[in-house]
Amino acid sequence: MFIDKVTITVRSGAGGRGCESYQMRPDRKYIPNGGDAGDGGDIILRADPQTGSLDDLKSKRIFEAERGEHGLGSNQYGRKGKDCIIKVPCGTTIHNKTENLLIRDLIYAGDEVIVLKGGRRGYGNHARRPATPGEEAKELELLLSFKIIADIFLVGIPNSGKTTLLKLLTHAGVHETEYPFATKAPQAGTYQSHDAQLSLCELPSIYQASGEGRGLGTHSLKHLERAKLIFLMLDPKSDFAPNLKEGYQILIETIREFNPDFLKIPRFIVVNKADLLSKAEQEKKYFPAKEKAYYISATENLGIDRLMKDAQKIVGARS
Repeated sequence: MFIDKVTITVRSGAGGRGCESYQMRPDRKYIPNGGDAGDGGDIILRADPQTGSLDDLKSKRIFEAERGEHGLGSNQYGRKGKDCIIKVPCGTTIHNKTENLLIRDLIYAGDEVIVLKGGRRGYGNHARRPATPGEEAKELELLLSFKIIADIFLVGIPNSGKTTLLKLLTHAGVHETEYPFATKAPQAGTYQSHDAQLSLCELPSIYQASGEGRGLGTHSLKHLERAKLIFLMLDPKSDFAPNLKEGYQILIETIREFNPDFLKIPRFIVVNKADLLSKAEQEKKYFPAKEKAYYISATENLGIDRLMKDAQKIVGARS
């Protein structure tokens, strides 16, 4: 199961206890020489490009940093506690769950934030001051929400060939099947040409009843928030839409009901299996004039070059 939301508890390290110690000088006078303790470890969340989801965090709900070492006599200082570094996928949003406050959005590889500072160290009884205890550990409940970062998202009717197209473009190790709703979690890959590199992500299929929670529902549409371009994929002979016009309306209305702002994202209509249509059928006006439609065949590799060349212009592909 693809996990894109999880709640965890984090606990910083407590500060170590300062030492109360004395050294007797040759004149039998006692001199305080207690060492300072170490600070407690911090809780750090870091965006890691090798981490693909929040799956690894679901089984461990409490993450703790190390407490600082206590100070010792003879002015020996305690070591700082080790930080607890939690790796999350790029595109993870961190909220303070208790107060419902946004802490940070970690988008790029290496982005990090200290969500809890370790407890301050206690001081030893040197420099004419008494020994002090370290600061206690702090605890915080975090809500982590992951939204996939990709240039192009494939959204479509069941059996519209999203997986076939993704595999053709990216050589991703995805399993193709003729069964509807075979893609149960987002699948990602990278398209590489001689002058461009694009990241693609296929989302589970949606149809007219998806908004009611049937099929695989519409939860995965949340990932469109970071999309630069959407391929709305249709099947001209679909069992889930009587014709291309109806299929288009289903996709548009489902996205609108989920988040109308997503309709502002640039999109191409991609009619797959176009080899099943006659030339006259391809020339019919199924869609509004403002929409840009592409008739392709992922299995026959027809119309793909034009589609991707135009996609690069929209996305601003990097080489």
